[in-house]
Amino acid sequence: MQEPITWEQYRDELCKPIEDELLGFPVQNKERLISAIISNQLLNEGVPFPELKDCRKDSSLETMGDYILDFTIFDNFALKGKFTAKEIDDFRQFYGGNEALHLYSKKHLKLQKFVLWGPDEKNKERWDQPTTKKLAGRFEMLIAVIYLEKGLEGVKGFLERKKFFATIERILVK
Repeated sequence: MQEPITWEQYRDELCKPIEDELLGFPVQNKERLISAIISNQLLNEGVPFPELKDCRKDSSLETMGDYILDFTIFDNFALKGKFTAKEIDDFRQFYGGNEALHLYSKKHLKLQKFVLWGPDEKNKERWDQPTTKKLAGRFEMLIAVIYLEKGLEGVKGFLERKKFFATIERILVK
């Protein structure tokens, strides 16, 4: 007879694929990571552990990730040359826009396979609908998780390892 699984084991199993395959490091605050990848629709379904409901989507992560990402975009180009304020803002809009982040997350990171979707969202592949940019917000939330775990250098390292700038250029400039 198999022993029942604990919340900690379940939580760790949810986080392991994203830590191993995407982030490249174990996250200390696993509940925060789950908050970044869990769909509210899933929480409305039956969940195996009540603690999972405590990991409800934290929208402050999305806001934080957006600002951190904007800063890393500014920083990347500020170090490469002299640009006008308009050029810097154009870079921010090009690399940090929802369309770019959604396509990058979907096509390059395959983020949709790590998000804990509700059954209806998963069956209908909501991330693939032409009007949705769901993965952009999830990407920004992951950036916030990385920042809170590893700081700004951790975010820069992640973006570099995942070829963020070059991949967005390749995806958007066809």
